[in-house]
Amino acid sequence: MFVISEISPQFGGKVEVAEQMILQSKMAGADAIKVQLYTETQFGEERAYLSMPFEQLERLKKFADNLNIPLFATPFTMDRLDWCLKLKLPYLKVAARMHREMPDLVQAIMDQNIPTFVSIPSDQDPNEVEKFDHATYLYCVVKYPTRVDEFSMPDFNNSCFEGISDHTLGNSGALYASAHGAKYLEKHFTLRHSHQFVTEQAHLGSMDTRDLALIKNTAKEFETIRSVL
Repeated sequence: MFVISEISPQFGGKVEVAEQMILQSKMAGADAIKVQLYTETQFGEERAYLSMPFEQLERLKKFADNLNIPLFATPFTMDRLDWCLKLKLPYLKVAARMHREMPDLVQAIMDQNIPTFVSIPSDQDPNEVEKFDHATYLYCVVKYPTRVDEFSMPDFNNSCFEGISDHTLGNSGALYASAHGAKYLEKHFTLRHSHQFVTEQAHLGSMDTRDLALIKNTAKEFETIRSVL
């Protein structure tokens, strides 16, 4: 399973914390790091401290490059997409909310013909979303956090989906999806689950270093079992 460690917004706007999260994600077995790029006012002034300037993004990319782990982003504006292109990020990301709220930006992202992870919300018909050969489609329950009894997933063998963008409490959702054929997992990462802020709601549904290692290693065991059955 290809595991994407999403460090936004759990880094609290501090670049040193973000670097620590990248390092711990790498050590625990993550395959890629993802951040979110938006303006200081786009999602409310109370989230302004989480807006990542270009210089910070450039610093984090260099840090990740030195650790030999790819870093990419979800750009929520056209100019943030330009940042991704300027830094030659290896992947792009389309968030679940963007299909309905930012269709022009989605089209601009897909027009780049760069490998792109595309989340589709569970309450949207995936047939409504245009498909591209350079995209990997992730199923997403958009709730921060998602209770275990609210978890759902598609049939990975008979749909466009190859993985999930997971906000479920604990590891059960990620592991259940892996056991049923998910090849990709995007999940928020945190240094401490106790860091609970209204502006950083993903902490509770995040994985920490031990969780990430457990998910990665168990997914490998599932793949071994499938290969011999």
